[in-house]
Amino acid sequence: MQPKTADGAQGIDVSHWQGNIDWNKVKAAGKQYAFIKATEGTRNKDVRFIANIKGAKAAGLLVGAYHFLNATSTSIAQQEAAHFVQRLQEIGGAKALDFPPVLDYENNPSGLSKSSINAIARAFLEEVERLTHIQPMIYTGNAFAANFDNSLSKYSLWIARYSNTRIPDDCTAWQSWDFWQYSDSGYVNGIGGNVDLNIYKGTLAQLISRYTNKEDHEPVEEGKEPMTAEEKKAFQALEATVKVQADRIAALTDSRDLLKTSITKVDTRIQRIEQTQKMDIPTWAKEAVDRAVSSGLIQAAEGGSYDFYRLLTVLHRKGLI
Repeated sequence: MQPKTADGAQGIDVSHWQGNIDWNKVKAAGKQYAFIKATEGTRNKDVRFIANIKGAKAAGLLVGAYHFLNATSTSIAQQEAAHFVQRLQEIGGAKALDFPPVLDYENNPSGLSKSSINAIARAFLEEVERLTHIQPMIYTGNAFAANFDNSLSKYSLWIARYSNTRIPDDCTAWQSWDFWQYSDSGYVNGIGGNVDLNIYKGTLAQLISRYTNKEDHEPVEEGKEPMTAEEKKAFQALEATVKVQADRIAALTDSRDLLKTSITKVDTRIQRIEQTQKMDIPTWAKEAVDRAVSSGLIQAAEGGSYDFYRLLTVLHRKGLI
C-alpha cells in the first residue's frame, strides 16, 4: 500500500480508556478529526461516547464512530449492527457524524474460517447500511486484513500498522488505505496517557470533500480550518432567521399591494355611487331639511341623495328634529 504524505490530515481515535479529554487542547495540538468508540458486542456501550462526540465537535474536530465486533455468526453480527445504530441515535443518528460508521474487526478468538469472517463482516456492514442508508467503512489490523476478500473492497479502509517506516501490506481486498493508524503510543496535549495516532491519505480539504456531508461543510481552502460545530450551528440559525424575515417581508409587501388595490377599487365605486345618487332637495323634503339645518344637525344638504332626504323626512315626522 502507499506511504504517508507530509500534508496528510492528522487525527486520533479514542475510547473510555483515555478518560476525560480536553478537546480544545487536542484541536490546538493540530488534530483535525477523531474516531470515537460507541459500542462493543450486542450490549456494551462506551461510557465516554456521547461526551467525547460533543466535546470533539464543539472544539471543531470532524468526528466518526466505531463499533468493536465480537460476533461469531451472521445473526449476532446483525444484532451488533442494530446495537451500534441504536447508540448512534443518541447523538442524532449516523448522519450527525462526519465520517461513515466504522466496523472494527481485528481479531478471531474463536478460530473462524476466512469465509465465516467475510460473511460476518458483510452481515454487519449491510445491516448498518440498511438501517442508516450510509455505506460504512472498515477498521482492521495489517495482518488481519489478509482474511478479507474482494467482496469487501468497496468499503473504505482504515488500517493499523504501528510503524513510521513500514507501510501497510497489500491484501486481496485492498491495495491502498484511506486512514492509517500508525501508532498506538502517541502523546497529544489534552489527553492523559497514550493515544492512537492516524493519518488520512490526503489533505484536510480532500478529507472533507471525500467523506463529510457537503451540505454541512463549505469548501475548505488549503491551510484554513473548517467551521466549528458551534460556528456551523450559529450560521444555520442565522440563515433560518434571515429566511423567515425575508418571507415575512414578501408577505407584507404582497398584502400591502393587495390592500392598496382594494382601497382604490372601493374609492372608485363610492365616487360612482355618489355621482349617480346626488340630487336637488325634493319639495316633500324641504321642510325636514330646513329643520335639520336650523337645529344644527346638518350644515347644508344641497346635492344629497334620495335616501338622505328620506331619512331626514322620517326623523322630522317623528318629531326627532
